[in-house]
Amino acid sequence: MNDRSRLAVWLFTALAVVVIFGVALAPAIQALLLRNVVADSFSGSPQVNVRVQAPPWALVTGSLPAVTIDVRHALLGRLPIERLALRLQDVDVDPARLIRGDPSAVTRVGRGEGEVILTQKDVEAFLATAKSVQRAVLRLEGGVVAVEGDVRLGQLDLRARMEGRLVVASPTTVDLYVQTLTVSGVEIPREIGGVLVSSLNPLISLDQIPFPVRIESVAVEGGQVRLTVRIEVSP
Repeated sequence: MNDRSRLAVWLFTALAVVVIFGVALAPAIQALLLRNVVADSFSGSPQVNVRVQAPPWALVTGSLPAVTIDVRHALLGRLPIERLALRLQDVDVDPARLIRGDPSAVTRVGRGEGEVILTQKDVEAFLATAKSVQRAVLRLEGGVVAVEGDVRLGQLDLRARMEGRLVVASPTTVDLYVQTLTVSGVEIPREIGGVLVSSLNPLISLDQIPFPVRIESVAVEGGQVRLTVRIEVSP
């Protein structure tokens, strides 16, 4: 083999190595950059995992065929959540913004779906931050949210029990709707209960998620709140 042939083999091998590493590393690099953007949308100490399916040239074009996002033990504002899982397709990102960690790095999402899960412990932790209800005890079962705690009416601290349900109030929020309310064993018109919980609503807000999500449904069962969400298709 002459020198020219050796050089050709060397160049071919080097190119093959570059292509192989590009194929292997490009999705990992995209996932790491996108993970930083997602993590910055949450407070607390979120566990964020992002997986990207994309060709090597996506580092330049910013076109990602599929993205999977899994966030656990995070805070959305004041509200703790157990898990956020999203499956996105046909995602476009701005490479320069993505490198800078800009929240607007995601410029388009073709379609997607997912879920948000809150445990009873999560909602109790949120209620503990509210001024209108103290020492709250919560039960999530059979579509019903039952809360028992101390409420202040004027100068009086009274024991109250409320049962209600969660309703989708807007594309990104869920409110607690009061159905029955008893104070010190006396049934009170639910309109008054609505006033008592008004400071809690929206109970759930997904406005901080860096994707255009829409809440499709909310279910309460087995000590959990489960939201089904879809991605609003970007123009």
